[in-house]
Amino acid sequence: MFKLLDYPRGDTSSGRKLFEEISKLGLKELSFVSKGYRGVVFKGNWNGIPVAVKVPRSDSKKKNVVEKECEILKYLDEKLNEKNPAPKPYFCGNRFIVMEWIEGLPFKEAFKRFGKEVVLKALESVYLLDETKVEHSEIKGEKHLIFDGRIRIIDFESAKFKDKPRNLLQFVGYHLLRSTELLNMLKIDKEKLLELLELYKENPSKVFPEIVSFLLKFRKKVDTLK
Repeated sequence: MFKLLDYPRGDTSSGRKLFEEISKLGLKELSFVSKGYRGVVFKGNWNGIPVAVKVPRSDSKKKNVVEKECEILKYLDEKLNEKNPAPKPYFCGNRFIVMEWIEGLPFKEAFKRFGKEVVLKALESVYLLDETKVEHSEIKGEKHLIFDGRIRIIDFESAKFKDKPRNLLQFVGYHLLRSTELLNMLKIDKEKLLELLELYKENPSKVFPEIVSFLLKFRKKVDTLK
């Protein structure tokens, strides 16, 4: 565990110090989950609830990695409240973050199991990020969209504030337009969707309801064919 806390350098002394800092908060049952380009994620138990703990990689060239991510998580939590698709931050330090543990299905698996409603829920979540001027930057990643009754978005280590974020455009471009299988299942007019996306770039708040209505219309057509 100590080596993982100092991944990839693997300095047990540094890892032990970080483990002691985390333990002082009352966190227990720490276990490794995954590693990314800038951080390493662990699962723990804090006051009886499961939490995610993220620490920066020991070879990260960027400074203040966890502080910047935590700034964005706090901002989204304050702006969106119960609608927030991002994890709720519980503790922000300069060496690690403790945040809500999100359990669910990856987007593609959720779509296969629950159908078209998952796409609409994903659109709502990425649009909320656009509205708050936060660009996730990795929406195309398969592991970042999790369905737990709605679509949650995790891993904001590359996120940034931006005047014209492209979360919805990235989601549709990667998860819908690149998937012939998904387009065929949804019975979507690809050319019309591309037209709406061009309009969305200029006026997101006005065009988003049109995109939702467009997809709902095709969803109803599919339902009548069943």
